[in-house]
Amino acid sequence: MIILQRLDYEGNDLQSDLKRINAIHKKIEQATHSKVEGPYFPQTGSLLYIFHVDKYERLNEAGRIFYSEVSKLKLPFTPNTYEVAVTPEEFFG
Repeated sequence: MIILQRLDYEGNDLQSDLKRINAIHKKIEQATHSKVEGPYFPQTGSLLYIFHVDKYERLNEAGRIFYSEVSKLKLPFTPNTYEVAVTPEEFFG
């Protein structure tokens, strides 16, 4: 399954902050055995990341790491929305 996460950005140095958030995403990948793609610049929100996870519970794990690290580093990213997309096999079992 994939999770599409849109973030708003309210900082002044996007390139520097992207390096820092990418380091957080590496921690998330390692802790949740997932893959993170991005950043993309979507039509809605400032940034879009695509998370590839094997089960829904990974969303909660990733969120706890994300919020903890972003708060600790005082990064100017705010989650806007997320959307979960599953294959027919994942949906029907």
